[in-house]
Amino acid sequence: MLYLSKHIRERLERKLATLNALRPLPSALVAKLREQFQVEMTYNSNAIEGNSLTLKETFLVINEGITIKGKPLKDHLEVKDHKAALEYLYDLLERGKQHTLSEQLVRSLH
Repeated sequence: MLYLSKHIRERLERKLATLNALRPLPSALVAKLREQFQVEMTYNSNAIEGNSLTLKETFLVINEGITIKGKPLKDHLEVKDHKAALEYLYDLLERGKQHTLSEQLVRSLH
């Protein structure tokens, strides 16, 4: 189990309590949070793999469909593929079915 200092644990618990007090969140806010998460998750995941796109460029590829001049095509494709994997995962979750974390699910996301 991950060890968290008392200070960090208390801080997280306060933030969770604040979030829970605001529930249910407005659907527009949920959509905005999902969009922001999608861009940041895609950027960070791809950066670990050596993708050269910046956070802003990743945003433009995802939300505007723009191809960034001077950047490799593979970097653009990685962004689009990561976005598609997240959308697939959201689709699975929204259908309300319970899914077992399996090799097949991991492969389909990959």
